[in-house]
Amino acid sequence: MRILFGLFIVRILVICYPASAQTSEIKLPGSTSFNFIILSDHGRNGYHNQKEVADMMGEVAEDHGIRFIVTGGDNFQTAGVQSVMDPLWWFCHESLYTNPSLNVDWYPAFGNHDHGGNIQAQIDYSDVSRRWKMPAPYYTMVKTRNDVSIRLIILDTYSMIEGFSDPDEKFTLAAARKQVHWADSILAVEKEDWVVLVGHHPVFSAHPSRGNTKELVQYLNPVLNKYDVDFFVGCHDHIFQHLKDPGSKIDYFVNTAGSSVRDTASNAMTQFTASSPGFSIVAATETELSMYFINIEGKAIYRYTRKKSLL
Repeated sequence: MRILFGLFIVRILVICYPASAQTSEIKLPGSTSFNFIILSDHGRNGYHNQKEVADMMGEVAEDHGIRFIVTGGDNFQTAGVQSVMDPLWWFCHESLYTNPSLNVDWYPAFGNHDHGGNIQAQIDYSDVSRRWKMPAPYYTMVKTRNDVSIRLIILDTYSMIEGFSDPDEKFTLAAARKQVHWADSILAVEKEDWVVLVGHHPVFSAHPSRGNTKELVQYLNPVLNKYDVDFFVGCHDHIFQHLKDPGSKIDYFVNTAGSSVRDTASNAMTQFTASSPGFSIVAATETELSMYFINIEGKAIYRYTRKKSLL
């Protein structure tokens, strides 16, 4: 439980489980909520449903006041980009996410496919594009609106996993440990209302051929639990998942693909799972942090809300 002592305010975390997982219209908390999209596993030259998801994202963002977009990696499949002039910038990104409502800041993460190319080119594209904001392979930021503050931590999970599992000159053990220690140092001093971490690989997963990411379970998850973060959002599996660890207060999500998807799967930790191209919306107020799974038709197929009281 994270309890923050301020000027006569004590914030106590309470979990509120969803009343229904039925497909429905998107109903965000209201005009005071702070809404952003999480998109991942999407860079496929517009094919495999990428264009359809991009079009729907534009409509949803226009209707619901999306403030910014976070990507969970695999921005370019199957081998990243080679430079800031690579044609894939046009075919996988600029020519697809064209609705004016998507001309907001984009905060990308790296996926394993991005690491197949020149990852520095994706960082450098921040100097080319007005909306692409990637200062480093992993980074943090605070977003505020209407007295609501969110701490976002964007991780480079692939380099972390490779560093812990098979360190070499490119992915070293020292660099993997440094990223975990960096996350620990950020969480140790954060004072925001909500904390959301996004990385390409999920900590926990029910996907039969992928499963839990053992390096993240062993090295990163103890840090997450140490500070009782609110949401950890992974990607990589191409299906929607919400999982709960009985020994943790954290909600673990897996965002679906913004293009091709896989068959759904579940296990004892599964709270919800579905197979559909789409994206997620996170909506925050002072007392609620909600996750919405949005399918390719623009319907909310799942909503989960974490609540806290302001005393």
